[in-house]
Amino acid sequence: MKKLLLVSLLFVTSVSIAASSAIFDKLHNANAPTPNAILQKIDNEYTNTAVIVEFELEFEKGNTTYEVTLYQASNARFIELLVDQNGSLIELEYNAPELDEQEEIAAAELMRRKGYTMHGLVSKMHDPAHQYLIEAQLEQDMGVTYMVATFITAQGRHKKAIDLATGKDLPLLRWGN
Repeated sequence: MKKLLLVSLLFVTSVSIAASSAIFDKLHNANAPTPNAILQKIDNEYTNTAVIVEFELEFEKGNTTYEVTLYQASNARFIELLVDQNGSLIELEYNAPELDEQEEIAAAELMRRKGYTMHGLVSKMHDPAHQYLIEAQLEQDMGVTYMVATFITAQGRHKKAIDLATGKDLPLLRWGN
């Protein structure tokens, strides 16, 4: 039983590493703006009107796209964008907040009050020569409001987080991929 469990664990780990390596290679060899550049473009476009609460890289049917969710306080709504690998808009939706999205709204308000942008925070933790951003989102847990970002390198995925109240890195004890 122990051997079966160990073999299963090794298989899952090797599949995860292979997938991460393929994503890194695709981003590294792409003739398109980096995910960080796309994030900056969207942050710049909405700098005075909305706060990015989630940014996610997607690969669908061989195409690279980005799903971006912003909170617009002036209209009390979420803006959901789907953009292509060059940052051109594919789809735009407006949605009213649901009851379970109050934490994202509180985090967006804190970002606005502090003058933070998601791109600015990601840039503090980003090493452009060795990693690519694949996801970033605002979170709130146990009274701490923070942004967590997932990066991919040739060796795999890793996460980093910043406390929005202090602007300091948060220690991560154990984060799964």
